[in-house]
Amino acid sequence: MARTSSLPFIAAILLAFASSTASAFGVFGKKAASASSTKLPLPTLDKETGRYQKSPLDDGEYPYDAVGSALRHGPSPFITRVFNADEYEQGILKYMSTAQVSRAEATGNTDAKLNNAMDWAYQKMEETKGKPKVDFTRLDKKQAVLTVVWAFGITPLAISVVVDTASQFMNSPGPSVIKSM
Repeated sequence: MARTSSLPFIAAILLAFASSTASAFGVFGKKAASASSTKLPLPTLDKETGRYQKSPLDDGEYPYDAVGSALRHGPSPFITRVFNADEYEQGILKYMSTAQVSRAEATGNTDAKLNNAMDWAYQKMEETKGKPKVDFTRLDKKQAVLTVVWAFGITPLAISVVVDTASQFMNSPGPSVIKSM
């Protein structure tokens, strides 16, 4: 009985597998270009109320909490997020819809804009000119430490100095031209 080689059969199976994984995962395991253009769960504008409605596919989860907003971008986005949550959410949804981005990217950009609108606008203008895109969701450890030092060290000290100075002025105002009257 003549023995047939199974090598061509194995080669055909490996070739079929390689071509299917290349199209599914892209070359060398990287995502294919078409996979990056998947549809984002973008919000819609309700024309009657003028409010944005989140997509049913959007889980509504922020990439970080309010403290994360404070550590990344300071007190302004933190205060807005805590005390005016509806306006904050509408800002996120509007940015998602306008810029066609994910919730995470919209959250970072909204926080950066609330912190310093002029710097944020400048950065966006530079990005349109070809500068690298800034990831506003990234937490810089050095910036976080500086924020904590300001929040719990320098700011209470400054408030204490102002209160003590005002208290001293109110209790003993010093020489006054009105006293002689």
